[in-house]
Amino acid sequence: MKSVTIYLGSRCNMNCAYCHREPDPEEAKGLPPEFYSRLQRMAKEGPLTVKFMGGEPTLYMDTIRKVVTVVPGAHFAVATNGRDLEKYLPFFRQHQFRIALSYDGGDVDLRGYNPLEKLVDYPYLSISTTIFHGNTDFRKILAQFREKREKGMKISFFPHLVHHTSPANAAYALTKEDYASVLRQWKELVLELVDGFQETGNINWELTALFYGLFRRLEATYQYGETYCFSRNLYKVGPTGKPCSCLYIRDVPLSWTNWQEQQAALLDYLFPKCKGCKVYGMCGGGCHKSLDHEQECAFYYALYSWFQELADKEPAVWRLGNVLQ
Repeated sequence: MKSVTIYLGSRCNMNCAYCHREPDPEEAKGLPPEFYSRLQRMAKEGPLTVKFMGGEPTLYMDTIRKVVTVVPGAHFAVATNGRDLEKYLPFFRQHQFRIALSYDGGDVDLRGYNPLEKLVDYPYLSISTTIFHGNTDFRKILAQFREKREKGMKISFFPHLVHHTSPANAAYALTKEDYASVLRQWKELVLELVDGFQETGNINWELTALFYGLFRRLEATYQYGETYCFSRNLYKVGPTGKPCSCLYIRDVPLSWTNWQEQQAALLDYLFPKCKGCKVYGMCGGGCHKSLDHEQECAFYYALYSWFQELADKEPAVWRLGNVLQ
């Protein structure tokens, strides 16, 4: 299945201090007609998923509605802070959108809004939690979800590690000690999930996203020049429909035809150690824009190599992964 993620623009109704997204000087132009035509061609070639991101995507509902009209048979997803979610739920429900709510949990509130205060009765819901310096305790975050889960919602915790991309969000960058703590907790909780599934056949749903994110990486098998952000199965485009190597800082444009060669050259220049790395097939080079790439690299190398070894020796990993597909 092909996926296209569209960065609609930088407008947002919140102002999170750790945000690493930068405005696009051309975003007022919007998506051009030729991009909609490209989407239609892709939809004819096979199953297509279109995901909308921002800024806050619900501030761009006219564009979202137009895309849905142009490719009505596609699958759709949106990443939202949830502030005005009730207003748009009927539309999302009608078109079976998968909704990823951003919510930090834990003891530190930098957002000033908790989307879980209202019970959202929606079948295709996940939570993306930003992990930043001062907000790294996985179990405290999980405790925030438990009340909702006990009311019947299968809310799962997916950690999104903050990217240190500029001096503006440096205060929230993960330290070496933070990375060590996150690595330990991630391993502990994945083992807790896998062991519980193996022993009882039951699935602890609040931990499934921690596991499934790794399992999908295991199956990604990125070739050199493919990255987590742009690969043969996933294209990311800016607000004017142009493909780019980074969704949030779009200063390296890509072509639709030789993007893999372009990204391989970028990796050769920035991070030559990626070529030949045993976990490149899962990692895809990490974040090109992170000012802490060396620390991120060490973290993901440790996490992915550990998961590879776990999958090699533990059949329950594959059984659980197939159940969650």
